[in-house]
Amino acid sequence: MKETDTEFNRGATYKVNRYYLTGKSQNEVYARIVDNGRNYFVRSTELNLIMTNAINKYIAQADYPHATINRQISSRFTKQQYRTATGKPRGVIIHDTGNENSTINSEVSYMEKNYAATRVFVHTFIDAQQILNIADPKYMAEGAGPNANPYFIQFEMPHEYTATAFANQIANAAYYTAYNLKQNNLPVIKGNKDGGGTVWTHAMISSYFGGTDHQDPISYWSTSAKKLFDTSYTINDFIVLVQAYYNKM
Repeated sequence: MKETDTEFNRGATYKVNRYYLTGKSQNEVYARIVDNGRNYFVRSTELNLIMTNAINKYIAQADYPHATINRQISSRFTKQQYRTATGKPRGVIIHDTGNENSTINSEVSYMEKNYAATRVFVHTFIDAQQILNIADPKYMAEGAGPNANPYFIQFEMPHEYTATAFANQIANAAYYTAYNLKQNNLPVIKGNKDGGGTVWTHAMISSYFGGTDHQDPISYWSTSAKKLFDTSYTINDFIVLVQAYYNKM
């Protein structure tokens, strides 16, 4: 493996073959690319990812904006340790609320008031303007069924209705996902049928973990992307955006 960049054209476009977490704390990210049959490792902070999805392009052109994480931790939710070998989460689950015209405040209020009966809560709510963390992500949430709750940080997205608001919400969600993965020294990997991976939709949990049958945020993302940007938006597009934010951290 070549360690210098003497013959490496840093202005060219390459495909990233894989990302690596390295360093004493596993918090340095390098991308591996191949040029003329040789491997090169480039710091992720030096990469400029090319976005092909229209929504991701919109966010990239705005220089990857994001809200600050605002913590208003509620005492109403139980604190249970993650059931992992390290006691830390092994990924993030994405939800949408499924409610039209609701707000973060109304969703949080409902969740808190009804928790004793529903035993359902997530760690965080994300809209176009804020990332509101209401439960300590050091402990498990109860929003994706018993098979997945012990392993993942979870957030909800109320619905947005304009192109700018929807794009900003997606940007905030990608930032929050990347932030939590980086905080826990986890790579950006789409969840898979074997239960591996770090980024999951609730729909993927339903398919691969069971214990729940929800399909969010598939319809919310696809409907909003088509209506507001005349494009599609899937977990694959979101993974690319999460990696872009992750690379900048």
